[in-house]
Amino acid sequence: PAATFFMPHPSFPEHNHQSPLLQPPPKRHHSMPDDIYLARNQLPPAAAAAQGLPFSPLHASVPFQLQPSPPPTRGAMKTTAAEAAQQQLLDELAAAAKATEAGNSVGAREILARLNQQLPPLGKPFLRSASYLREALLLALADSHHGVSSVTTPLDVALKLAAYKSFSDLSPVLQFANFTATQALLDEIGGTATSCIHVIDFDLGVGGQWASFLQELAHRRAAGGVTLPLLKLTAFVSTASHHPLELHLTQDNLSQFAADLGIPFEFNAVSLDAFNPGELISSTGDEVVAVSLPVGCSARAPPLPAILRLVKQLSPKIVVAIDHGADRADLSFSQHFLNCFQSCVFLLDSLDAAGIDADSACKIERFLIQPRVHDMVLGRHKVHKAIAWRSVFAAAGFKPVPPSNLAEAQADCLLKRVQVRGFHVEKRGAALTLYWQRGELVSISSWRC
Repeated sequence: PAATFFMPHPSFPEHNHQSPLLQPPPKRHHSMPDDIYLARNQLPPAAAAAQGLPFSPLHASVPFQLQPSPPPTRGAMKTTAAEAAQQQLLDELAAAAKATEAGNSVGAREILARLNQQLPPLGKPFLRSASYLREALLLALADSHHGVSSVTTPLDVALKLAAYKSFSDLSPVLQFANFTATQALLDEIGGTATSCIHVIDFDLGVGGQWASFLQELAHRRAAGGVTLPLLKLTAFVSTASHHPLELHLTQDNLSQFAADLGIPFEFNAVSLDAFNPGELISSTGDEVVAVSLPVGCSARAPPLPAILRLVKQLSPKIVVAIDHGADRADLSFSQHFLNCFQSCVFLLDSLDAAGIDADSACKIERFLIQPRVHDMVLGRHKVHKAIAWRSVFAAAGFKPVPPSNLAEAQADCLLKRVQVRGFHVEKRGAALTLYWQRGELVSISSWRC
């Protein structure tokens, strides 16, 4: 039943269960190794405009290209040829993005048409990422406002829930984001003596993070002998990302779980497709307000400065910013596009390393990763002025709040339970960031106004 998916994970200090060891990653079914595929399908040279396109994967101004290899040894020519072919493919994508940025839609479509003949439907992370970014660029060229919804039927809803479950089981990304954000909220409002906590969520997903929040809130209040407050959850969602049945299941599951804990609970879903600021500015004097806010480019949400102006009127006690690592709104469109590409490669590579099966990989990419990639590219395409999201927060009067020691310890504890080596957490400024190898996957930070 759907309800089981929303049951929260036990809190880390009291959680001694160890995940079963993951087996060595199997080869993806029906996938063609990148080196064989690229050797068979040499791409034509990219447009000259793409050469030397600046790219900043780790917030440094350096050209985006594959890392240079040492002089090839005997037997290494095959690998070297594959790397060169990958660079050619990347140059093609860069040329298409640059043409789109310059308003040359005809030239961009010609490049993407060539790529369509070259890219296989399945492959390793590099090729799958290239395919998703190509699709996103086509949507941008078609002036699509929200992209194509991946959830249109009740069956899609069931498959999406299964994808979230698989992703949570196989990768620490979701659990890191949910637990770190929840801990930030609890650090600020968990001990507040108020009759109502109002959480405004612009990144609902399937709502599983709020089950954990409800459980921890009940535990803290019971330990302190304090009356449980009313929890109001207002979720801003788009029809492109959430099916009505999905929202119904989320509301039912969270309402039932809150009732089991004895917490008064209200859930309200507000459409971002017809955003009305008056629906957001409706807090009462006795409410403690907290906000969960993704900070990247999105075609489904109003611009970040507009959202922050409205949020500030609510005088929130805390705003938790969720940065998925690819959203560099301060970059030009073509640079942002390639940053999204590299972030997608890192994420898919981390999933493959976990030994994911083909069916689970297909669901996760179709319902979670591909829609996010499309949304990030479309969101940046409709933004005319590039500006870093942290600068937007500072200009709106928000100041960063360092993560608590408990949040850091919880993140470390999570990674100790992950059997695949390669993930690590770093504290960067006031943010906790999860990495796979050298690539940033998700970063959580807290802000006060």
